[in-house]
This record gives sequence, C-alpha cells and structure tokens, in this order.
Amino acid sequence: MFVTVASFLDPLEARIVHGRLAAEGINAYLADEHQAINDWYMRQALGGVKLRVRRDQSEAARALLDQFARGSLALDDEDDGEEPAAAPAPDSWSQRLAFFGLFALGLPLPWRNARRRTSATPHRDDA
Repeated sequence: MFVTVASFLDPLEARIVHGRLAAEGINAYLADEHQAINDWYMRQALGGVKLRVRRDQSEAARALLDQFARGSLALDDEDDGEEPAAAPAPDSWSQRLAFFGLFALGLPLPWRNARRRTSATPHRDDA
C-alpha cells in the first residue's frame, strides 16, 4: 500500500526528490506527474504532483524530506581558486553575414576560408 508523503506544484522538483528517495533505497513513484506536465494550468486544481511511497517506508521518506527542506542535503560550494574560462572569440563578419542571411532572409549563404594563391597553383587566366 502506498501513501502520499509530499505534493509539489513543480514536476521537476518532484522528480529530483523522487530520485533522491530512490538513491536511498526507498520505493516511491510520482502520481499525476504526466498530467501536471501536459496540463500545466491544472496543476493546482489536481493538487500538484504527489510523491507516494510504501507505507512501511513512509517515516524514512518523511525524515529525508525534512532534511531536504532544511537544506542539509545541499552540496558545498566548490571554490578551488581557478580562474573562470575565457570568453570565446567573437564571430567573424562572414559568419555573422551568413547567419543573418539564413535566419532573416531564409537564404543559405556559405562562407569559405580564403585560399592563398601560390605560384604552384594555376590561375584561371593562366589555363
């Protein structure tokens, strides 16, 4: 027999708590999860997503939910003293032009790398 130990308006939060309970070995499932995702405007009327556990595991689940609510399960901040990664280089003007042509005009505009002419490669005029 399953009993409801918590109810969440956010299905994502319910899924996170469900995963934590599963990691602790507590058999649980989420009732009305798909209904709350598909009909998001009905979440409150349905009573949210209900977290249900087996009756014999309900006390352990409630204790874990209390720890979760107090924040004692939160991870420590990781500050190892490293500098944040540098920002990527800006796009070239040809890439920006191609993206503008693709999205604004609906035209695929390929860009190429400029090829250097050497004396070994024949020119069109030479052929």
